[in-house]
Parts: sequence; C-alpha cells; structure tokens
Amino acid sequence: MSLSESHQLYEQKSQDDWDYFLSSTSQLTDYWSKWEESSENWRIPIQFIQPLGLEYPEQLNPIQNLMDELAELEELEVPPLNWIHMTYIHVGFLSPLDVLWSQVESFYVNAAPRIRRVEPFSIEIRNLSISSDGRVYINIFDNGCYQELRKQISLGVPFIGKKMNNTISETFIPTMDIAYTTGQGDKEKLISKLENYRSIDAGTFNLDLMKLARVPIQPHDHYLDLDVIAEIPLLGAEHRKGYHN
Repeated sequence: MSLSESHQLYEQKSQDDWDYFLSSTSQLTDYWSKWEESSENWRIPIQFIQPLGLEYPEQLNPIQNLMDELAELEELEVPPLNWIHMTYIHVGFLSPLDVLWSQVESFYVNAAPRIRRVEPFSIEIRNLSISSDGRVYINIFDNGCYQELRKQISLGVPFIGKKMNNTISETFIPTMDIAYTTGQGDKEKLISKLENYRSIDAGTFNLDLMKLARVPIQPHDHYLDLDVIAEIPLLGAEHRKGYHN
C-alpha cells in the first residue's frame, strides 16, 4: 500500500466514524462500563504501546489545551497527559486463561531482535474523531510502520502470532485516545464542541523506541501510571552492528 493510499484509508476511517456518530440515534456510551465487560472485570492488559504523553509532553501541549477544555464537559472523562498512549498490539489480559506474568519477559526477549530491524520513523498526529464505543481520538499517520512492527512481533513471538491469527494481514489504523464518553450529558453539545477541533494538528514526532507495558487500569482509577516493562530501540540497518541488550 502506497503512502497516499494509507493516508486516504486512515482519513476515510476517521470520517466514517464521525459520520456514524452524527447519524446514530443511540445514547452516549459509558466507555469504562464497556471496558469492565471486555476486560472480564478489570483484568490488566499487557500491550506494545507508544506512550506519547510520557515521551513528548512539550510537543503535545496543543493537545493538553484541548483536553483541558474537554475535561469541563460532563459528557467526557479525560485522562492525564502522561497516560496518553497508542496501543499497536494488545497482547492480552493478565489471567491464568490468557497471559501469565511469567510469560511477559519472553515476549520482550523474542520480539526485541525483530523490532530492532525496523528503521526509526516519524508520525504525524492530526484530525480528531470519535469511535462508536466512545473513544475521542486523534489519527496517527505512520506510513504503515506500525503494521510492519506488528508483523515482526507476530513472527518473533509465536504466542502473539497465534493470537493475532489473520489480523496481521489487515491494515492497522493507529489512533491516540484523548477522552472517553461517560454515558451522561447531551450528545449534541458534545458534537458541537468536538466539531471545532476536527482539524487539530500536533505536528510530526520522530520515533526511535518501542515499549512493552502493563497498563494498570483499575475501577477506582482508570489512569494509574503506565508500567513500562521494556524499551526496544529501532535500529534498522544498525541492528547488525554489535551487541544490543
């Protein structure tokens, strides 16, 4: 898929989500109630993430200004900036039937050599939309690089590759959540507010580190500090030179 084709696909998905939200007659979703169900009663996820709020707090200042405004709405719940991240692989939930904590180190060990083969890349963060499940998000235009990372990790970690099955062949569209619907308030009021920021642009971010993390979402606090388990540098051709821990 060419660069222009991937951008068009991302933009179309964002527009489709927005159009659906405008046309839907359903009430606002309580996002975290849905999460409680999908996480089987607040089990903690293990994910490969880009913790953008931790990595680029100053560059995300324009986003922080918007989040401060959105936090005043009863329709939305807004996380702190240092929690803002993008998930490019949801490995699973910590539980005896899904992911064991004793397995997590092996995910890093087996994924790291393949992640290092990927060249450092840049992303553009722009264009706001909202998903049907209540995530207010901003698009991340990555030229398909996260798709390549997902492929490399699925090849390096059989456990993850098996869980992903055929999804690796589907185009992955990265987004960054900045707020979640509460199920309360007025939908038209929320639409009116978000419309003003549909074209928000945070600029270009240069990336050279990937992270594996435990995301400790709990019922009493959905936004506890991200627990970064491992950092893996993107080295590209440089990965062949010397020893890398």
